[in-house]
Amino acid sequence: MQLPTGASRFVFIFAHPAGHVGAPRHYTPYFQGAGLDWHMVPLDIAPENLAATIRTLAKSPSVAGFNLTMPHKPAAFELCDAVGPAAEFEGVVNTIRIEPGGRLVGESFDGGGFLNAAREAGIFDPDRRCVVIGAGGAGRAICHALAAAGLRRLRILNEAPGPVEILAAKLRSRFADLDIRLDEKFDDAGLLVNATSLGLHETDAMPMNPARLPDDCAVFDIIAARRTEFMQACAARGLKVVDGVAMIKHQLPLQTAFWRGEA
Repeated sequence: MQLPTGASRFVFIFAHPAGHVGAPRHYTPYFQGAGLDWHMVPLDIAPENLAATIRTLAKSPSVAGFNLTMPHKPAAFELCDAVGPAAEFEGVVNTIRIEPGGRLVGESFDGGGFLNAAREAGIFDPDRRCVVIGAGGAGRAICHALAAAGLRRLRILNEAPGPVEILAAKLRSRFADLDIRLDEKFDDAGLLVNATSLGLHETDAMPMNPARLPDDCAVFDIIAARRTEFMQACAARGLKVVDGVAMIKHQLPLQTAFWRGEA
């Protein structure tokens, strides 16, 4: 892998904490394969320091853009001067580019990356119920992408009721034909999505009991840092499992085009 020089450009990925972030192992090789002397660098940034960090780094011509992960996506949305259509609906951004004059433009590509990965894996069926666990930044993006792709039946689960009720109301206002349920049931699920951070650490609880899933249900777990206990338990049941690495790989071309101003 090519080492950075003074002529290189950098994409910073902000997280808090950041010890689990393994995205550079996917992004930097992709950049270089596309002929770009770009490098991804993770930074642990506390929420109260996010705005100052972005505004300072955006002043450097060495910075190509920013990638946001937990817990920064909603706050980054508020920092942007303009946002794309997905971000506008979801209220979060995971990608920011820097335009002339330091103007910050954000967009959300979690949903597009998820949907393209699910389609490639053959696990997206618009006629089957999809159950999404988590109504945070990634969960909002995934639910929006599923609805926009023509999903007919969606169930959203979240530990706190407020965020999931707000998300459901917003989806119903845009997608009138989408059947949305908020009750904790899994017996009709064709696809189960873990859109929470559960699984980042070995000591985390599972997002749900895999024994409750139908035998023909597929599972998409957005965790990319490790093969979680939940993934292993679902695979042991014979269920098809897709992990967060697939989602990253499908976001890469979308985000790179956005950082380059091509989208």
